[in-house]
Amino acid sequence: MKRLKLHRKKSSNKKTNKKKKSKWLSKLGYIPFIGMRNKSIGGKFGIIFSIILILLMISAGFIGKSVSTVGDEVNALDRRGSRAIAITEIGSEIRAKSMSALSYAQNGSDTYIKEYKKNQEKVDTLFNHIRERLDTSQQRLLMESVEKVNDKIDNLFLNDIAGAYVTEGNAFAFYTNKFRDLTNESLTYLDVLRNTVNDEREEAVTNVLDSQQSVSMTLAISMILSFIIGSIMLFFVSRFVSKKMGEVVKMSNDIANGNLTTDPLAYHGKDEISKLGDSMNVMQTNLKHIVQRINKTASTVSEQSKALAQSSSEVKNGSEQIAATMEELASGTETQADNAGDLAHTMKKFTTQITEASQSGKKISQTTVEVEKETEDGNKLMEASVEQMTNIDSIVKEAVEKVRDLDLQSREITKLVSVIKKIADQTNLLSLNAAIEAARAGEHGKGFAVVADEVRKLAEQVSHSVEDITAIAANIQKESSIVTTTLETGYQEVEQGTRQIRDTGTTFKSIKDAINTVTTNIQMMTTNLIQMAKDSDQMNTSIHEIASISEESAAGVEETSASAEQASSVMEGIVDGSNQLAQTAEELNKLVKEFKL
Repeated sequence: MKRLKLHRKKSSNKKTNKKKKSKWLSKLGYIPFIGMRNKSIGGKFGIIFSIILILLMISAGFIGKSVSTVGDEVNALDRRGSRAIAITEIGSEIRAKSMSALSYAQNGSDTYIKEYKKNQEKVDTLFNHIRERLDTSQQRLLMESVEKVNDKIDNLFLNDIAGAYVTEGNAFAFYTNKFRDLTNESLTYLDVLRNTVNDEREEAVTNVLDSQQSVSMTLAISMILSFIIGSIMLFFVSRFVSKKMGEVVKMSNDIANGNLTTDPLAYHGKDEISKLGDSMNVMQTNLKHIVQRINKTASTVSEQSKALAQSSSEVKNGSEQIAATMEELASGTETQADNAGDLAHTMKKFTTQITEASQSGKKISQTTVEVEKETEDGNKLMEASVEQMTNIDSIVKEAVEKVRDLDLQSREITKLVSVIKKIADQTNLLSLNAAIEAARAGEHGKGFAVVADEVRKLAEQVSHSVEDITAIAANIQKESSIVTTTLETGYQEVEQGTRQIRDTGTTFKSIKDAINTVTTNIQMMTTNLIQMAKDSDQMNTSIHEIASISEESAAGVEETSASAEQASSVMEGIVDGSNQLAQTAEELNKLVKEFKL
């Protein structure tokens, strides 16, 4: 009685704890996963893997699109930097033509005409190179204006200045001034064109920075969302499956240990766990009814065996009571035989149910093997996602290298500007020498002094332009360094995203190990069911023996009733039979006591 009260108290505590635990799980958001009860175990994990895969594919699509946009912006920045260099080269070549023309005006050497034509060819080549790379109509209009002025400069020098050198001085001076004005006009157009190109370059730098920030933000958000959603879903589904399978295993262990008072499994669904739980509940109920009947029958057999022993003793003491005692004994043995037959039939059903439960356990074990295979497929998909992130890493790294190459090209511009500055300094020195020589020539050198002064002014303009170009080149180098640093930061973010998705792959591996553990537990449960089937066969054999003994006892009673004269001689056999029956009933009672009802 004390054990029974203690067991009931423990059972009540378990129910209270289960209710508290259910409320706690509901607060954590466990309820949304109840809708998956109608899915198989493989279907549950398959849905989770599909959701995570879709999230990763969406993230990869956004990141790939953003990286492509960054590449386009970097290419645009490179193209606009090349246009700025080409425009600067055109200005330098026009100045070089101007210097050749002025040098020709000073001494009339044909060498300067050749240099002029050589510079003219370079300018035409640069025009052809840059003409197709201009984006806006304003830029194309400015370039057409530069080309028209350049054509006027060429015609003026080749047709007028070169011919006026041998004519009157006034015409030569007029053409020289007109040449200088046209040169300044072309340089003015080039300055405006260069400013528009620089504005576009600054806009391209801004676009590259914005695109890089977008890539970093998209990568971080997509990786964090994929990891959080996948982890939450896997945690709750794994906890749900483990909890229900733990309840089934606990119930099977209780039944195997003879405890038939455990609470039925309260789980409603269409998955393997629900089917197994229903089978366990039916098995527990049927087994409990069978054991209760066995207990009742054993009690009846024990009582009848005692009555039989008492009747045998009374027959020995007095033959006058043989008839009444034999009639009562015949009735008792007949009842015993009927009960033994019913018990044998019921035990046969119980053995069949145990066998069916064992077969269900085998099917569940096969299902868990299939779940393990699907988990392996999900792990392979995660490895493919890791490989895709590695490809994205390579693309971003290539963009960083391109920007570094752009920085090197801007440094080459600085070197070119340094060379132009040296040429301007030498020109200034030459103009100073020319002024000195003109002073020595006196009245005849005044015209030459004017030319020398113009050359000096032109050299000073070149020096100022070189300073502007130097500032622009420094700005380009600074912006290139900023873009390089920003892309390197983005590359580090991509590397971090790669590491995070690899960590997610490790989590999938842990889930696979957990599923392997569940498979092992199901196999253990199947083994327990097989052992219960073997024990049921042994119980069935014992019940058949009881039925056989009951039939023998009934036959003995009939023989005793038929021949009262032989009662004394057969009483010893009846006493032996009753003692054996009592011993068998005692053994049956011991077997029944092993079960807790």
